Amino acid sequence: MNYLVVLLYRYGQRTNIDPAWFAFWFLSPIIITAISIVLATCKYYEIHVLKFYKYLSDLSADRKKILQDQFAYYQKLSKSEKKLFEDRIHHFLVNKDFVSNDLEVTEEMKVLISATAIQILFGLDPYYLSSFNTIQLTSEEPRNAVSEKDKKVIICWPEFKAGIDNNTDGYNPGLKILSLAFNIEQQLSKYSTKMFNQHRFKELNQLYKNQAEKYIASGKSKYKNYKQVDRSEYFAVAIEYFFERPEHFYANQPEMYIALAKLLRQDSLGMYKFKRK
Repeated sequence: MNYLVVLLYRYGQRTNIDPAWFAFWFLSPIIITAISIVLATCKYYEIHVLKFYKYLSDLSADRKKILQDQFAYYQKLSKSEKKLFEDRIHHFLVNKDFVSNDLEVTEEMKVLISATAIQILFGLDPYYLSSFNTIQLTSEEPRNAVSEKDKKVIICWPEFKAGIDNNTDGYNPGLKILSLAFNIEQQLSKYSTKMFNQHRFKELNQLYKNQAEKYIASGKSKYKNYKQVDRSEYFAVAIEYFFERPEHFYANQPEMYIALAKLLRQDSLGMYKFKRK
């Protein structure tokens, strides 16, 4: 760089151009390009530039203890997987604002909600819901759990906690809401379009379409045709079912279970093994 500056200085002297101004106009595009690349990279990896230093620390011991005591998914991970899980949770926590109008927001709330979000995509590349800056906690169930306009995911804490406390009853509204948010996120952000493998995603949707059309044709469904079905809602329910009652899911819908396992690159039944991304 020093050599380049000397050359620019000498060129400026020969052409009667102020060397300082010549260097400025020559280097400005390079500097601007470098800054643009850094900002684009931060955006792609969902890193807030002004919070950059916060990503460098590890998840605190108190937060790890909450995971170890209360989050069954984390308890089953290997030592190396736990470290990766912790790092992703820490990133999620740095990125999000946790707020409430009627509850005191605690570390337990933050950690368990973050862990649930990380659980869903733990077999895939990390994504942190960049289209939703805020997690709002309420004491009552909201009318809409995901607000694109306000960039919020709204979670009823009593219901969320009930889902966490029993992880085999098929009821986990946290998994359902955050899966719905990820599905919407994929449609909103160009950086998240590769969140799910498109071939696997289409395969899962086609299987569901076939099953749904059969059910509608039986006359038992509230829908008259498949166009009325909320496919985002189905996707969220399927993930809730996949993690909460995998044996029951596989026994009743083996093809769909396998398709979802391939999409998420996870399988709690141990029939399929995937390399961690």
